[in-house]
Amino acid sequence: MEASDTFIDCLAGQLPFDIGTEEFVRDPYRFYEEVRRSSGPVHRADSGAVVVLGHAEAKAVLGDPRFGHGAQTAQDRTGYGVPARTFLLTDPPGHTRQRERVRRAFTAREILVLRREVDERAARLVGEAARSGTTDVVADVARPLSAGVVADLIGVPEDLRPRFTQAAELLVRGMDPPGLIDPGTRERIARARVRLAGDIGAALRRPSGSGILRTLAQDADGRPARAETVATCAQLVAAGYETTVGLIANGTYALLRHPDQLAWLAAAGHSEQACAVAVEELLRFDPPIQLAPRCALSDAEIAGTSVPRGTLVLVLLGAANRDPRVFPDPHRLRLDRQPRHLAFGLGGHYCLGAALARLEATAVLRHLLPRRPRRTGHPVSYSPARVARSVQSLRVRLDPDGRGPDAARLAGMTSPA
Repeated sequence: MEASDTFIDCLAGQLPFDIGTEEFVRDPYRFYEEVRRSSGPVHRADSGAVVVLGHAEAKAVLGDPRFGHGAQTAQDRTGYGVPARTFLLTDPPGHTRQRERVRRAFTAREILVLRREVDERAARLVGEAARSGTTDVVADVARPLSAGVVADLIGVPEDLRPRFTQAAELLVRGMDPPGLIDPGTRERIARARVRLAGDIGAALRRPSGSGILRTLAQDADGRPARAETVATCAQLVAAGYETTVGLIANGTYALLRHPDQLAWLAAAGHSEQACAVAVEELLRFDPPIQLAPRCALSDAEIAGTSVPRGTLVLVLLGAANRDPRVFPDPHRLRLDRQPRHLAFGLGGHYCLGAALARLEATAVLRHLLPRRPRRTGHPVSYSPARVARSVQSLRVRLDPDGRGPDAARLAGMTSPA
């Protein structure tokens, strides 16, 4: 899939702010609020596209079958003009068939089986990082953890994993408009796509294997479906890998900027339950995926705004998660909020890997926070990607023994407010 074919190309000129600026990368929420104040929860762009910023309105669009992608199969084009390529950008019945086959790797039973393995891997990565006293949470913990888990799920052979990880990082950049990607990076992205497709094809030809690769390698009639499998696995890499990295990276950075919330977690002993609660608010506060595109499949209406058939609808998940009508003081991190965010979407396209992403983030917090991470003097940078929002580098100091602060001193703190 060429960079110019990605759905994000449709953003050019559609949003009421410039996503190409460094200011937007650092703080998109300021731009969302300016539009919300001027237009309310629904904004009609000069192009005719409809931009959804409200929580209730976003839920209505994501859960309404009248708003979809406009493609029935992976060979079709979406209603906004780009090749669907995989089931992630198709509507039923094609979406239902392919999603069901992939879903088997993400059932509650499968996630439970992975729970111990994910926890052990997170503990090992954090322990290794702490031995040097300083570490980059993204490069040394989040990326290797997410890459290893996704590789296991897909069934990537061990000898192909180093190249797999490199390709995964580049595929995420390919989700952005070509104008935001320099020529050298575009060339590396194109090579990564070819290399990943070749590696997945090579894995399919091996007599033994595991994971999603083996499940998808045969269609309903038992015939090989290699092209569809390669495209689906590549899309799962781009979507699943970076989503988890962004959740861990953005969440850790948010906690470091809110010491009162860190203190509450310490008072709770950094328990699995407390960390799982924290993950939900971190998903709301700075979600790893900022928007979800849809197309009106028939004439519809969103909160009184008419949406004719064929209209491009851009649901800003980051804006909906900070809707003041739903979340009081929305720009403040509060770990005691009810988990009402839309970070993983809603409806038929709800993120398949949501439970796994939560599991990985919870495991990292459990093992990282007792080592009292503190920011160093190194600047914090964000990935230049616009759809997949993620802190790119986050260097911290860690206690090597992992005992953390004196929890007894904080025992009186029962609320993160």
